[in-house]
Amino acid sequence: MEEWIYRPDPKADWMSLIFLLNLVILAVLYKLDPNRLKSLVNILKPRIYFGKYSYEKELNYFSYFNALSFFLIASSLTLTYFSLSAYSSNPLYYSFEYYYLLIGVSAILFFRHIITQIIANQLGFQRVIKMALYKNFSLATQSSIILIGLVFLWNYSSLPLIIIESILVLIALFWGINQFTIYFSFFKSRSEDLIYIILYLCTVKLAPWIWVYLVFVETKL
Repeated sequence: MEEWIYRPDPKADWMSLIFLLNLVILAVLYKLDPNRLKSLVNILKPRIYFGKYSYEKELNYFSYFNALSFFLIASSLTLTYFSLSAYSSNPLYYSFEYYYLLIGVSAILFFRHIITQIIANQLGFQRVIKMALYKNFSLATQSSIILIGLVFLWNYSSLPLIIIESILVLIALFWGINQFTIYFSFFKSRSEDLIYIILYLCTVKLAPWIWVYLVFVETKL
């Protein structure tokens, strides 16, 4: 067992409980809809997932499945931030820092969605962007499941970091390509609103993460 647990500090053993909680959430998702979860994690056939699970029930973000998926997304981002901080001059160590960051990331994701809905209503393309946002949410959930597993191996396995980091880069590329595909198809249908979409991507999509880093990571409050 000692050769498996070597990176976390003994004081940071609380991280194992966080990974256990994520595993429990995955088990609950499987219990809620095993076929949907299996289709979701199949990264090679995303069209099958969106073909089967793009109805009004699945588009409800307050459903149990989507609410738990939201937690997985926030948790995976927080765990990744936490692990990457080991490379900074002020690494994060303690559980209260994790919870503080988790609350911040969750708030950013939630309010960003609300702001996006308001902007879409004002510009009159709520119906068009609804599916794009759902695809983005589904792909984020898919990536977060893989990401949590990789971060677990990063912190608790004896695998060479270069292997895990290479897979992380591939996931980032996979996510980036899918983001480009989703928003490019949206651009084609709303070319007259291109300037507004660019402003959205810069101010609502990207800027909050800079703020998260400056407020929740850099200051280490």
